[in-house]
Amino acid sequence: MKKYSNLTKQVVTKMDMCVHRRIGENTPKATKLTIITLIMYFAFSVLFAQGTPGLSYTLINNGTAYSVSRGTADATHIEIPDTYNGLPVTTIAEQGFYSFSFMTSVTIPNSVTSIQGYAFYGCFSLTSVTIPNSVTSIGPSAFYVCTGLTSVTIPNSVTGIGSSAFRNCTGLTSIEIPNSVTSIGPFAFEGCTGLTSVTIGNGVTSITGNPFSYCYLLETITVSTGNTHFRSEG
Repeated sequence: MKKYSNLTKQVVTKMDMCVHRRIGENTPKATKLTIITLIMYFAFSVLFAQGTPGLSYTLINNGTAYSVSRGTADATHIEIPDTYNGLPVTTIAEQGFYSFSFMTSVTIPNSVTSIQGYAFYGCFSLTSVTIPNSVTSIGPSAFYVCTGLTSVTIPNSVTGIGSSAFRNCTGLTSIEIPNSVTSIGPFAFEGCTGLTSVTIGNGVTSITGNPFSYCYLLETITVSTGNTHFRSEG
């Protein structure tokens, strides 16, 4: 936080000098402060439109989009922007935030379509994540051993949940798999020892391996009545 405080002081000082030169020393102090506040608001809006400072971006798809990874970012909340240098940020890179153990939350924009393998592996302090309805794939081990994760929203745009995607997320208590998902990979939720209920949508046609093995508290798996490949019993 210290570096942000220093940055703020520098901006305020420079803004004050600029306002003083432009509108004169006789301008009421309250008016100066109002002008400085407005300028700072727009300045910081532009600054943080680029996302959390320190994030790293890599050109992908023949230079038409960017993937994002942690880089040198050290904030507990990560804000991923929807664009960078005028191009969309569409992918959270493989191992992008691997073992970023003190990140507690992340904002994923609607521009992101893919969360690649091991993207958030070992992010032990991550407590909740909302995946936007632009994402179509969750890669293998994407959230593996995110033990602090207590809730996750899988949108009705995701078509595949990769192997071990949420493996050993021991804090999860329930999962709802939407109708858009067609495949659940092996060990996708293995070892989610706090999981008590799962709802599977009507689009799932492939469940491989043992996606719910070692989920000792799991009592109910409800399959949508519209699913022609699987059904609930009991």
